[in-house]
Amino acid sequence: MHTGYAAGKWQYREDDMKKRIGFMGLGTMGRPMAENILRNGYPLTVYNRTREKCAMLRELGAFVAATPRELAERSDVVVTMVPGPEAVLALLTGEDGCARGMGPHSVFVNMGTMAPAYAREIAASLRPLGVACVDAPVSGSRRPAEEGRLVVLAGGPAEVVDALRPLFLTMGRKVIHCGAQGQGAMAKMVVNLLLGVMMEGVGEMLNFGRRGGLDDATLFDVLDSGPLACDLFAAKQDMLRTGAYPAQFALRNMDRDMRAILDTAAAAGAATPAANAVSQLYRAACARGRSDMDVAAVMGVLEALSGDGTR
Repeated sequence: MHTGYAAGKWQYREDDMKKRIGFMGLGTMGRPMAENILRNGYPLTVYNRTREKCAMLRELGAFVAATPRELAERSDVVVTMVPGPEAVLALLTGEDGCARGMGPHSVFVNMGTMAPAYAREIAASLRPLGVACVDAPVSGSRRPAEEGRLVVLAGGPAEVVDALRPLFLTMGRKVIHCGAQGQGAMAKMVVNLLLGVMMEGVGEMLNFGRRGGLDDATLFDVLDSGPLACDLFAAKQDMLRTGAYPAQFALRNMDRDMRAILDTAAAAGAATPAANAVSQLYRAACARGRSDMDVAAVMGVLEALSGDGTR
């Protein structure tokens, strides 16, 4: 018995989802996510445009596919973790695209960030093949990915999400079913809007406090001791103190996500004045050569606007 659609209803056995997994996109987040899948006993095939990034996973026992199509032909569940809809479509389409290797037995899971409209469009394009689609972006950055502590925000048929839950829990500590296809992507838009505003806000607070004569030790003690304390600020504290920003979540990705957030908000008729304002600062940070730094590097733009240059 294969998994697949039957009269519009997803049919599966409980053991079907612990089958062959294909994972495409081995960047900052994707590599540790794929590694956690492999360490939890799933047969894993990987593909990455830069083939050298597959080497460590090959050493751990993964098969390295030459093309997305080959990966799909070897997999029951195809997972992508790449930046944006263009990258996903590049993996899906063409003679060597993974869509050529999927059929009624296949599940396609996009775990990268994209607007909900794109997630629904991809699901619609694969539906004639009998492929089930789930959009399952994650909340968390590199360290939670390494530690398997991500939160998976899933959109799609409840029975498919439930069947995928053991797989998702190799990568994360919690799976939240957000609704139909596209709603996982929408939840990720919501989370990243807040992340963008909060990251700029803590930078603005620090820059203001420093110019008002407070030192970093005092500022962080105040922040950590009150109701505004949170894991995000704690995780970025060393970066903000030192002015060195090794990427956990690259600033270029926040710039891209903020644009998608604003487009999605406009389509929904949602007012986003703070997101509109901070989006300009992330764009300015990229223009200042900070694209590959962590999102916390937006701090440099605030310092520059205050006449302090950049660190």
